[in-house]
Amino acid sequence: MKIAILTSPDQWFISYAKELNKKITSSDLYFNHEDMIESYDIVFILSYHKIIKEEYLQNNRHNIVVHASDLPKGKGWAPLFWQVLEDKNMIPFSMFEASIGVDNGDIYMQKNLTLTGYELNNELREKQAKHTIDMCLEFLNNYDTFKTPKQQNGAETFYKKRGSKDSELDINKTIKEQFNLLRIVDNENYPAFFELDGNRYILKIELDKMGGVTLIDFVDLSLEEKHMVLNWRNHNEIKKWMYSTHNIVLENHLTFIKNLVDKIDKQYIVVKKDDAYIGVIDFYDIDNSKKECEFGLYANLFEKIAGVGRILEEVCIKYAFDILKLNKLKLEVFEENEKAISLYKKYGFKQSGKKIINDKKVICMELKKS
Repeated sequence: MKIAILTSPDQWFISYAKELNKKITSSDLYFNHEDMIESYDIVFILSYHKIIKEEYLQNNRHNIVVHASDLPKGKGWAPLFWQVLEDKNMIPFSMFEASIGVDNGDIYMQKNLTLTGYELNNELREKQAKHTIDMCLEFLNNYDTFKTPKQQNGAETFYKKRGSKDSELDINKTIKEQFNLLRIVDNENYPAFFELDGNRYILKIELDKMGGVTLIDFVDLSLEEKHMVLNWRNHNEIKKWMYSTHNIVLENHLTFIKNLVDKIDKQYIVVKKDDAYIGVIDFYDIDNSKKECEFGLYANLFEKIAGVGRILEEVCIKYAFDILKLNKLKLEVFEENEKAISLYKKYGFKQSGKKIINDKKVICMELKKS
């Protein structure tokens, strides 16, 4: 099949359009539909902002658009950002046939993108782009399944175009109440702002790469801290999810930590946040040639800390990809540990296999660096 990709010049999606162009062998990349002299079996029209006349659409068998809403709901502008403002973390994407109407073509497929609820503008854009690329590749790999579209059904709704005024904060509301607005603002082009006594103040938001946490390697722990970690590990609600469920004695615990000094394929770390000890993250089978490792985590259950699982999960991912410079994270989790599996899926981990350990079903999952 002859395939083309069409996107607008000088805007955020260009690097992703080039990525898709590389992944689809012999595809062509355009930045203006009027430059498309040839006819194509499939044209992916992605983040393209010009109106395409019907005469150009008729040249191709399929003219495919991907829109971040559950069409016919959410037609129009910036549907992903509007849904984030609506506090939605499950974002439906619709792949449909382009037409001269506004987002009203027949639908080929619909797939959901799951957000964590903490992504900022750049990460939202990246996840949107990666999800779009995945849908395009799935369409090509399963063409016979998706080639016949279905008409849109139901009442339509529309989102308006966002402008600089839409980044205004309400000085009478808390940061938490307006966090979703802060998540979607563009720090350079449409930064958040508020007005007070005739003056306008600009706010820019960015993620602290390690989430404001302190990391302490096991080998650097004080004796008191080593005792503390042992108490966590021997907690009934922690050890029940481990392959070894017996109580670990202090002598073995201290020997294990001592031996970590010479290990290059293992790293165990205590995580602190706001001077509170919140849990442990660990990396093992670190393979620098394959750029991958296995990892695990557990929380300090002697303290009630809001969102501790999310914090530890995010620290693990950032540490593995940004500090250890790995490209793949792998894990194993008991199938009955539904809460943990749900958290991993929320951060993009995909199931890669199954096994039986200690007569229990274990799910293997992995996350690749985007």
